[in-house]
Amino acid sequence: MTIEISGLGDILEQFDGILIDQFGVLHDGVEPFEDAVPCLKRVAAAGVPVVAITNSGRMKDPNRQRLDRFGFTPDLIADVVTSGMVARDQVLKMLKGGSISQGDAVLNLTRESDVTVLEGLGLELSDEISSSTRLVFISGLQPEVLSRQDYLTMLRPLAEWGVPAICANPDHMVYVNGRAAFGPGLVAADYEQAGGQVVFVGKPGAEIFFRSLETLGSLEPSRVLMIGDSHHHDIAGAAAVGCRTLLIANGVQAKTDNVDVAPDFSIPSLRF
Repeated sequence: MTIEISGLGDILEQFDGILIDQFGVLHDGVEPFEDAVPCLKRVAAAGVPVVAITNSGRMKDPNRQRLDRFGFTPDLIADVVTSGMVARDQVLKMLKGGSISQGDAVLNLTRESDVTVLEGLGLELSDEISSSTRLVFISGLQPEVLSRQDYLTMLRPLAEWGVPAICANPDHMVYVNGRAAFGPGLVAADYEQAGGQVVFVGKPGAEIFFRSLETLGSLEPSRVLMIGDSHHHDIAGAAAVGCRTLLIANGVQAKTDNVDVAPDFSIPSLRF
């Protein structure tokens, strides 16, 4: 049964650490939500550590910089764990296992030509498909330019050729220029439906949660609260590893997700 609370202060004493999503919880990609920074200041004053856990297909630094810019400085959010970090580990495993090799061509679907997750690995990155493509890496999209069907049309030949894919951001919805749009997770699902093999990394997968719990200091999961706005990615994913959960009910994803697992707690927006 989900308990509706008036503020995070109602339940904070039950927890030794907090994992928190970014988009839809702390900010909308353009500016922070009004009560989010004051809330986390009260959490910091109570001595409860906070780690951001995000399905961002980029590495830690760009996410850290954005949080700092919005006022979520390291005294409020101690660290950041991204799906991009987990995805890089997956690529390294593929290189070590021989399923791909240095020099192989990789179709890198991303935003702003970001290559940070794959840089330094000896792979040939491109934003165009070719017969030599050996891996599809999906970390970001341009939904303001291409439709979901456009992406499927572009990627279908690679799926039919048996080229594997890694989805470094499994979100079904993202914010682009302050507006909601379809996310990389849906394009990756379309690729899988077309016959391609896809490895999804990030929430709701257990690996990113375990890595985030380690960053918090390997706390007992039942004493850690996951705060998010996605039933599927945040609530179900955290519950599967033993964390308790708080749903931001007015978050965009909360209104569109199927309810896989009911959250322990619910609140309209993040406030203390």
